[in-house]
Amino acid sequence: MEKYREVVGHIIKEEQISLLKHQIISGTVVVNIDHPFPGFHGWDYNFTSKPRSIIILTAKLYSWAKILRAQAYVNQNTDLKINASFAKIMVGKTVYYGMRIKGLNSYEQIPGLQTALENFGLELLKNKKIKTDKPVSIKISKFFHIKNLDDQIYKDQCNDDMYYIEIPQYLSWETFRQITENVKHNVSNNNFDVVKGIFYKDDTVKDMIRIFKTKMTLELLQEIKQRYEKAIKSV
Repeated sequence: MEKYREVVGHIIKEEQISLLKHQIISGTVVVNIDHPFPGFHGWDYNFTSKPRSIIILTAKLYSWAKILRAQAYVNQNTDLKINASFAKIMVGKTVYYGMRIKGLNSYEQIPGLQTALENFGLELLKNKKIKTDKPVSIKISKFFHIKNLDDQIYKDQCNDDMYYIEIPQYLSWETFRQITENVKHNVSNNNFDVVKGIFYKDDTVKDMIRIFKTKMTLELLQEIKQRYEKAIKSV
């Protein structure tokens, strides 16, 4: 099996969000991810003192290259060491853009981060009301650091509980939702969270699903892969 490799791609998921009201620059919009893995139960994370993942919304669309340059600026010119990804949020039919941020040690660091981003030249979204009563669609473009475990099955090198399985074809969100419901009714252990995405690798696009589960086994990953392949053939 090959060793560690870095690829790029994105994931698409539906999640419940909230908007931070304090510890941000007044008038700006910062999204907090309340339930990052809704399909997995039994995982406890303390969101009261340390944000796991936030999205700072920008006033306009910035390229992924611009986002990465902003990350480098922050890490070189402040005491922060962040990991930033391109983020797109769809609330109903309205689209918002921003930076998904990981690596903060406290919510108190957010205003300083926002100031650094403005100093770099990013315009932050301000004075905008966003509905949070229903899950929203989130697309994250990022680097993936993966290790091959088996044929088309990978482990995330930065998160011990995250795995990726390549699937044979593109699935619309509704088809993915239906297939996932079918799979979860036909596997030996259905306590895992799953979202869909793609890898750009081997000179092409590879559709994949991302699995989150603690104490995952290769046997269960292989079972999930087989169930998805079988369900996709019947689409």
